[in-house]
Amino acid sequence: MKTIPTLYLLAGEDGFRLLHDAGKGLAELSQARADDFPDVAHDFSSERGRSHTAGVQFTGDGGKSDAEIERPRLAQHAVAALAAEWDKGAHDRMVISAGPKMLGALRDAMPKQVQEKIAAELHKDLMKVAAHDLPSHFKDLPL
Repeated sequence: MKTIPTLYLLAGEDGFRLLHDAGKGLAELSQARADDFPDVAHDFSSERGRSHTAGVQFTGDGGKSDAEIERPRLAQHAVAALAAEWDKGAHDRMVISAGPKMLGALRDAMPKQVQEKIAAELHKDLMKVAAHDLPSHFKDLPL
């Protein structure tokens, strides 16, 4: 059975990774951390547990937490990286994986022409999983 070249986006609260599968297992193409981007000014993943308000610090922006402000900014960068890699023409489909809130931010940031190429989504943050351990997480997806 021939492998379909697949581009993977894994995103978490503090960064994202792009990987691909061209028949020899998953290989890392690139990765970025939230603090790599000047407009994502706050590493909001470190805020958990430091505030008296259930681990969330609130800002003056309509009561939104830092995470609610910064997550969409990071998602914009992740989608831009995904689209740039897709435009190279080396893949036939995309798979994205992120925790529920980040997955929502990715969907909101994603242009329709990119959304149409997504073959599957996994509602799980796999950022800390090694590339060689990832295939088992994707084996039940309808690909």
